Order: sequence, then structure tokens, then C-alpha cells
Amino acid sequence: MSKSLGYYDCRYEYELIKDIAETWGDNLEKITELDQVWLIARLSSHYWMQHCDGTPTELAQEVDLRLEELPQNQLGALIQALANKSSTKPLGYWACNYEYKLIMDIAESYNELQDMNEIDQTWLLGRCADFYFVTFNYDDITSSDEADEVVRRMPTLPAHQIYCLIQALANK
Repeated sequence: MSKSLGYYDCRYEYELIKDIAETWGDNLEKITELDQVWLIARLSSHYWMQHCDGTPTELAQEVDLRLEELPQNQLGALIQALANKSSTKPLGYWACNYEYKLIMDIAESYNELQDMNEIDQTWLLGRCADFYFVTFNYDDITSSDEADEVVRRMPTLPAHQIYCLIQALANK
């Protein structure tokens, strides 16, 4: 069972957080998978561009180029692991399967994500979620008007709240 937005420290004093809870439920139980990954992609990209000072490493760029190696469930697991990088859990905890070469390479190169910097994390999180949205959107569905409204209003949130919202979405 997913946890409430408040569990991830999303503050209801921000109008956008309240509106998200009203639209999709406090546990985000009403959000579609495509809106979920769309929002993770947009929020992560925004966070990286506005709150990180630097470009992703060559290693992160290589991971981005290899995302097609992962099936849908493994890409979803990687998104969740990246969003929760601050924890001390290994990739396997998030259901990433080490039998996939890309997962093993990430685990070895980044020491189970513990050595991944914030720039690589947020940039790669955005790239993974965007790749997921494009690749596994079999019916060519666009994001909902509600999700687009969140993207339009995301600059009203401070950096910490954007990151908390990314975590809530990734753990839905």
C-alpha cells in the first residue's frame, strides 16, 4: 500500500500539493501510470535544471544511452531506486535484477547508487521516466490536463518540495 504525500514530507500548506491530493488522492491512488512517469520526468528535469549546478557525468550519459536494454518492470524499478537514492538500500531492494547487465554496471559503477551525485541522480531520473513514458505508451496517450497543470505550476514549489513530490510519485 502506498503512503500519503505527507509521509514523503510533501507540505499541504502549498496549494499545489493540496490540489494534487484532491485530484489523485492523498496516496496518489487515482493517478495513471503514464501521468506518474510524465510527472517524474518533468519534475526531475526541472529540479536538475533549476537546482543543480553542473552537467551529468559521462557515466550517467552512458546509462541513458543503454536504457533500451531494460524491460518495463526493470526501468520502473530503476526509477524507484533513483528516487530513493538517499537511503542505504541496494538496487536489489527496489527489485532491480542484477542479471541485467545495465543494472549490474550501475551497481558497480555507482556503488549501489551511494556514489551517485545529485546531478547524475536527478538528470538520469528525468531521462529514465521520459524514456518510460515514450517507450511504454503503447496507445500514444498524452499526459492529462491535470498533470500538465502540475507541470505548469511546479515552479511555485521550493526545491525540497519538488524532490519530496518526486519521491512520493516514484513510490506510489
